[in-house]
Amino acid sequence: MQKEAQYKAAVEANKDRLYRICCCYVRDDEARKDVFQEVLIHLWKGLDSFEGKSEISTWMYRIAVNTCLGYVRTEKRRRRLFDENAQVDHETIPDEIPDSNDPGPEQDLERLYGCIDQLQPLQKTLVSLYLEDLSTTEMADVLGISEANVRVKIHRIKKQLKEMMNGESHGSR
Repeated sequence: MQKEAQYKAAVEANKDRLYRICCCYVRDDEARKDVFQEVLIHLWKGLDSFEGKSEISTWMYRIAVNTCLGYVRTEKRRRRLFDENAQVDHETIPDEIPDSNDPGPEQDLERLYGCIDQLQPLQKTLVSLYLEDLSTTEMADVLGISEANVRVKIHRIKKQLKEMMNGESHGSR
């Protein structure tokens, strides 16, 4: 019973943040819900192994990030296999989607998510943790890197996203 109460309290306190981490990695709503459920399962199964060397929230974020990264890897392999087997008539698919002359806030946000989606997994993780207002210390604990490295990477990611949003760069570094 104590494990169940600890689990419920920890999940209740952190569920919104955990879900938003899933949002950074998984764009499809149904798949995101599945990944979030998988995060909750991993948290339940791993609760007995939590040693208390960090905040429980930090431990939970790390599990959420690792679960999302596992999903992304599996999805990439699945898509690669599908793409190798698919026969697509490329002439029927437009190369570019025309941009609207006056994008609204929703379109800007969608463009930003598209740019974030192009980032490498560690960069996506940093963005999600940054958006959750975690301190550099907490981010360093979740990722297992130094605080100085977190600050440098955040600075570079901001610059890269700004360039991508302004159309100066289309790929990730």
